[in-house]
Amino acid sequence: MFSQISVLSAGPAQAEVVSSIVVQGGQRIDAETVKNYVLIKPGQNFTPNDINESIKALYATGLFSDVKIAKRGNSLVVTVAENNVVGSVRFEGNKKLKDDMLSAVIETKPRGILSDAKLQSDVERLKEAYKRNGRAEATVEVQTIPRDTGRTDVVFKITEGTRTGISSINFVGNKAFSSGRLRNVMTIKRTDFTSWLSKRDQFDEAKLQADEELIRRMYMRNGFADFRIVNTDVAFDEVKNRYNITITIEEGPRYTFGSVQVDSSIASVVPASLMPYVQTKSGKVFNADLVQKSTEKVSLALLSQGHSFAQVRPRGDRDYANHTINVTYLVDEGPRLYVERLDIRGNTRTRDYVIRREFNISEGDAYNKALIDQAERRLKNLGYFKTVNIATQPGSSPDRVIVVVNVEDQSTGSFSVGGGYTTDQGGGFIATVALTEKNFLGRGQYLKVSVGGGASDRTFNVSWTEPFFLGRRMSFGFDALYNQAEQTDYRPYNMNTWGGTLRLGLPITDEWNVQFNYKLAQRDVTSWGSEYLADWGAFAQLYPKGSWINSSVGYVLTYTTIDNFQNPRNGTFVQLAQDFAGLGGDGQFIRSTIDARYYKEIMPDSDMVGLIKAGAGNIMGLGGQDVQVLDNFYRGGETIRGFASYGYGARYLGNVSNYAIGGTTYYNVTAELQFPLPLMPEEFGLRGAVFADAGTLYGYEGLEGLNIEDSSMIRSSVGASIIWNSPFGILRGDFGQALTKATYDQTQVFRFSAGTQF
Repeated sequence: MFSQISVLSAGPAQAEVVSSIVVQGGQRIDAETVKNYVLIKPGQNFTPNDINESIKALYATGLFSDVKIAKRGNSLVVTVAENNVVGSVRFEGNKKLKDDMLSAVIETKPRGILSDAKLQSDVERLKEAYKRNGRAEATVEVQTIPRDTGRTDVVFKITEGTRTGISSINFVGNKAFSSGRLRNVMTIKRTDFTSWLSKRDQFDEAKLQADEELIRRMYMRNGFADFRIVNTDVAFDEVKNRYNITITIEEGPRYTFGSVQVDSSIASVVPASLMPYVQTKSGKVFNADLVQKSTEKVSLALLSQGHSFAQVRPRGDRDYANHTINVTYLVDEGPRLYVERLDIRGNTRTRDYVIRREFNISEGDAYNKALIDQAERRLKNLGYFKTVNIATQPGSSPDRVIVVVNVEDQSTGSFSVGGGYTTDQGGGFIATVALTEKNFLGRGQYLKVSVGGGASDRTFNVSWTEPFFLGRRMSFGFDALYNQAEQTDYRPYNMNTWGGTLRLGLPITDEWNVQFNYKLAQRDVTSWGSEYLADWGAFAQLYPKGSWINSSVGYVLTYTTIDNFQNPRNGTFVQLAQDFAGLGGDGQFIRSTIDARYYKEIMPDSDMVGLIKAGAGNIMGLGGQDVQVLDNFYRGGETIRGFASYGYGARYLGNVSNYAIGGTTYYNVTAELQFPLPLMPEEFGLRGAVFADAGTLYGYEGLEGLNIEDSSMIRSSVGASIIWNSPFGILRGDFGQALTKATYDQTQVFRFSAGTQF
């Protein structure tokens, strides 16, 4: 490492003295800087060991490629060769990955030290970045250009090549679940006609490992406690520029829960008192997720009772003959460990405090494994990170532990442009442009801005949420909207609406939360269609011109155990909401709604999901004021398919046509079975469904003297659907046939809709 160490004496080290220090070879770095790192001073004794240490100190600065120190007469001569300094760093040939993305990958930076080893390492880093983005054929060359200033410019010349896809994903050894069902669990998909947009066919070793964990968890929650992945083989076909993935698995038998009990070695803990927190039940199919949840809930219950160091360990005793597992939750007094500190590593964008606030534990607290596992699950659910791993290291004393949180940031923003034709709200072409960021500025805030519209509607929406308001686990946010609605065949008026909502959300438990809100909205009915001139007299009561302001406070109480809101398969969702209008403004009413859904995988091996959905609502005026027609509920094909938008409910029978006036009370119920379409690759995201819908909408206030038809009769329909989980979101086509309807209801056989499940 060191070029020269002058030996001043062949015998035992003897002290010497020099009168001056001379620096040679420096161009950009001044002599005084060099002298500051030399441990030898004029007029002071020094030994050969001092020379060695001085050379080490100069090399350690990283500023020099060579250092020599020798004594000449009464002077000490320090000769240095300076490392090249990086001038600019440029990228050429990159189109798919932008400069800022590549700059974050490499270690060579402007004004830094130029190193051949670092350059070659950066070349490999850039290749790996392209590989993770589906371009395994990308090549990178580096060029250095010396400048008169003594600095060296660095140019990375990139040939991106074509996209690398995935030709096949095969499974060996699976019997309980089909290969298609297992591929459907994975986030990596085979290349298809949508891959250019969704990019779900990009091979990434980290994503593949995460998918293996998803497969393992699916088996473990369906009773296969002995499941393991034997081998994963990834082969690259250079001719096709595609990967072939083969995963060999061993399922093992399917188990059910045998006996379930709690056993405690802590005298003050009564095992029976902890059983209500245990979610695993004897006779049910073994589910590792429920074991984990039970362990966590029992641990938290002990913590709330003051047992800070109690630890809960589930023990499973297999009965191989009967394929049952007896589960015992062992409660013991754990070691008295305290958290010395939390070390956050790997986050380049997300702020440290965003990660720390997911922990219900901090420096100095008693170490609790359940709280650490809970924090890890929360961090993974945020969607901010590609990987999350929490480990521990010994602290400064035997009773201290360091919690190390390793994360890797991932992209959390999305820009979407969508368009199409909708049969909802009168039909027509629609388009939407939306910008969404789930981790705004790395602060964990949610921001969405969208603009959309069609032939008769134009909308603008902004939504922002801070999930940890005032440093506490409660959310605060706002929504703002503007809508310009023009008359259609079902809406004989032009209306502008603007308004906003302030929200404050409070968690109650992991499943329960409540949100309080304040809403302010103004609608301006500007005109009626001239073709409806004969009905203008009635319109003065139905849709009065002018401005109407609603100011309300309310709450939304939600209970959910849904496993995945984008693609729900199991769980319950119940939401109760009430708005109380009259806090200023013109409207005075109470609006109440409830929405309940239950999802269940009926045949997990066949990927069939059952859904039961129910909803109800009521609005009633306060202070003797009637509910305005435009404040009523309006229902149609979105609740009972086979009906048009605004298709059922009370209607005014006018001189020119009849017009929906909604209703003050509704309820509806749906039963649906979703299933994969045969012969369709799961990468297409196409599923089918059959359904039966029923419900009603009725009631109105005021409107004396008008010819109005109203009935509380049950409307019903049956039909089938095609559902596409597309890169644009959930797209759905419903074919419905009305079975029962009122004579004035309006039906519609086909309905197209876009959006998420919730």
